[in-house]
Amino acid sequence: MSAPRLFPSLPLPLVETGRIVCVGVLLDGDPADWIAAATPFATAGEITRAKRFVHAKDAARHLVGRALARRVLSASLARPLGDFPPGPWGKPGVTGVSPFGTPAIDFSLSHSGDVVLAAFCRDAAVGVDVELSRPLPDVLDLASQLHPRESAAILAVPPSERVAAFYRSWTRKEAVLKALGRGLSLPLDGFVTLSEPAASDWLSAPPEGVAFPAAWTTRDVDVGAGRQCSVAATAAGLGLEVFLD
Repeated sequence: MSAPRLFPSLPLPLVETGRIVCVGVLLDGDPADWIAAATPFATAGEITRAKRFVHAKDAARHLVGRALARRVLSASLARPLGDFPPGPWGKPGVTGVSPFGTPAIDFSLSHSGDVVLAAFCRDAAVGVDVELSRPLPDVLDLASQLHPRESAAILAVPPSERVAAFYRSWTRKEAVLKALGRGLSLPLDGFVTLSEPAASDWLSAPPEGVAFPAAWTTRDVDVGAGRQCSVAATAAGLGLEVFLD
């Protein structure tokens, strides 16, 4: 687990071409300490939004995610960053180029339980999703909202494996939707991911109108037992680097 007092000096990678970079923090201890650690790297708007959360842990995850993204992006782009302007469907982003003429970096944030994760990519749009695995008594009802091929695949595995299969499909679909910056504006049954434990290449049929297969890199990310995490980027053949503190 990470310690809040170490967050300001946490070594962070530079985002280079040809790869997806995932950076994660495991929140341990008092949420108030994490809020204090992240606040120096947050904007006034982010701090104001954090104060609206009912639970301190939600505020801590919000601020740590934004602070983590800002620190990585500022170092990689060699310039300070203010607020992240939202796209048409709300995905935060970075505008402009660095002083060296390199493109701005796309990024995606996700958190669940004690994990805060950020994914970055210079070459393409990127999306990441992490979920803490919990019992799902209604797993078949939830699976019925997915593509029929995914729902059938989840139904086909033994009952003891259905929750894990559902979480695999769910985080993979969320990663794709976040990469496209569309969220749930695109229907969950409009594209297909594999539900078996494949570490990569799990996008079977993409959302309509999106180039495939050459335009995607899809991977699962190991963030520890009891969690499912997936990342997707709209470019082929990218490497993956994971930094989890």
